[in-house]
Amino acid sequence: MTDSSEVNYRGERPGRVVASATGSSGGYGGTQLGLLRVRSMSNVEPDTEENVEAQTETVFRNYVYQSYRHDSMRQELDLTPAIPELVNFPTDPISPAAQIGRELARFGDDINEKYADVFDGLISSLSITDTDGGEETYNAFANIARRVLSGSVSWGRIMILLSFGYRMAIRAMRTQFSNFSWLLSKIVSFVTRFVISERISKWIADHGGWAAALSFIPEASNNLFWLVSGLATVSVLAVFVYHHFLQ
Repeated sequence: MTDSSEVNYRGERPGRVVASATGSSGGYGGTQLGLLRVRSMSNVEPDTEENVEAQTETVFRNYVYQSYRHDSMRQELDLTPAIPELVNFPTDPISPAAQIGRELARFGDDINEKYADVFDGLISSLSITDTDGGEETYNAFANIARRVLSGSVSWGRIMILLSFGYRMAIRAMRTQFSNFSWLLSKIVSFVTRFVISERISKWIADHGGWAAALSFIPEASNNLFWLVSGLATVSVLAVFVYHHFLQ
């Protein structure tokens, strides 16, 4: 079974959209999730690319925060000192974008748990230092990210990108704790820049904005085994990146 939301990478065709985020209830059916409303209509109007770009950093930061909380509750991170940037994160999301990121993290738990070893294998040699993390490092990261989105974009592939970014943050936390704040900012900037510069933001906008992922991800995540497993083929690139990124 394929993900029905896939189109050619950087494609222009808008697809079926079943969710959106607003600050009000509106005049349509759906489920209210605090600041977020998930639409149950079969089609909704696309979001704007500018709005998606403005939300991306907040979505990813909250994805990282919520994923960290879930891992901590499962005691996977019990030997790691408390991280102020994550521990002191606002408990309640303060915007629709923040809540979207946290809801996506709940979907991402399954991906992170099943494929942590694959992600960590890609990341095991990556190295960002105080004097690095510049253009060369971003380009190496982007080469790996393009493999994730090779051929087509789907919510499932975008989910893998977010999960890969989260595992990068965890690696940074474990290997360079004293520099984690800087490293996290760098990782966030890489993911955000990639989404914008590679026009992933346009695809997201055409498909209803970030909130639309909340309806697509549960179905899409069932089809990710071969995609995630295939990432192991880029391990040579990962070694190159991580020599410049996370040691």
